[in-house]
Amino acid sequence: MRVLIVDDSAFMRKVIKEMILSEGTIEVVGTARDGIEGVAKAIELKPDLITMDIEMPRMNGIDALCEIMDKCKDRTPAVLMCSSLTIDGSVEALKAMSMGASDFIAKDPQVVGQNDPDFKRQLLAKIRAIGGERRRRINGTPAIAIATEPTQKTAPAQSTSPSGICTSFEDWTMPDNIDVVVIGSSTGGPPILEKIFSGLPSTLSVPIIVAQHMPELFTRSLAQRIDTHTACRAQLAEHGTCLTIPRIYIAQGGKHIKPTRVAGKKIISRLIDEVDDALYKPSVDLLFSKIAELFGPRVLAIQLTGMGEDGAIGAKKIHDQGGYVIAQNEASCVVYGMPRAVVDNGSAQAIMSPEDIQKVLHCVSKPTSLGGTQEHQSGRMSA
Repeated sequence: MRVLIVDDSAFMRKVIKEMILSEGTIEVVGTARDGIEGVAKAIELKPDLITMDIEMPRMNGIDALCEIMDKCKDRTPAVLMCSSLTIDGSVEALKAMSMGASDFIAKDPQVVGQNDPDFKRQLLAKIRAIGGERRRRINGTPAIAIATEPTQKTAPAQSTSPSGICTSFEDWTMPDNIDVVVIGSSTGGPPILEKIFSGLPSTLSVPIIVAQHMPELFTRSLAQRIDTHTACRAQLAEHGTCLTIPRIYIAQGGKHIKPTRVAGKKIISRLIDEVDDALYKPSVDLLFSKIAELFGPRVLAIQLTGMGEDGAIGAKKIHDQGGYVIAQNEASCVVYGMPRAVVDNGSAQAIMSPEDIQKVLHCVSKPTSLGGTQEHQSGRMSA
């Protein structure tokens, strides 16, 4: 895999290069000091992936991203934005993803400069998953399991949909007993979330709870961004947030969300720091598993793009309880790992494009499709 590093800090270029080269199977084909130089080297060197700083002189990372998307159409590289761990950094990172960046990684130069093992692990995992997937698709090679961690074992991928599984909204029969929708998302997820929530009306009949692998500041910005695209309201699910009112809840990043029933039979968001075997926060498996325990068959789960297998165990629990599971289709995923794991373990009843998933959620916004008014559905969830 061939990587180009674009960053205005010589120190950061050196640190990121050393981290990448330590992996042993990734080649750093060049470095650039700003967006203008980055665009020129992207055209010349044709890398599989570019790590792109956002704040740079002469041309920033957002403008460079647009130039690369326009001028490298014959072999468009994946772009991994390197964003500062700030509110401004989170806003710019989400903007970049909506414009074509595959994902982002948050950096704190003071911590990264100390050879931060967590940053290094995330950087290498994202490069392997995103760059490997992009390289495979450009070369037209069959789908394979792409390891996101050196010791992780991933089930063999399926290049075609299993027999008998629903692959379009037209073939989908909307269940009439859904009390809650849960969504798992990771690498490449924010633009897909914006797409599937776009235009949802205020008549949303049930709560939608989202676990997106992200730091806290980024989930806060994501909730605010989605709230501007929908009439049904979106908010951050912090510790103690009531999850009863039909709206979109984005789980706070940096911790795990554990929906919990409390006095009065309401469901609230409990945040915890650690979960066994959870590589990323918030854990999709924990969210799916707890919702399966609380609601049994009255659950619709949607597994979106992401590397690894987080959500597969929880989706199986939802499926075994009689609930419903939809996986995003491979063609629209930045990385097919998480949806693929759900399909491979037999949990998914459907594999759909984001456009079809959006149609499913619009059905959830019609009270008649779920057998009651918004107030009735709210009462069902708290019952």
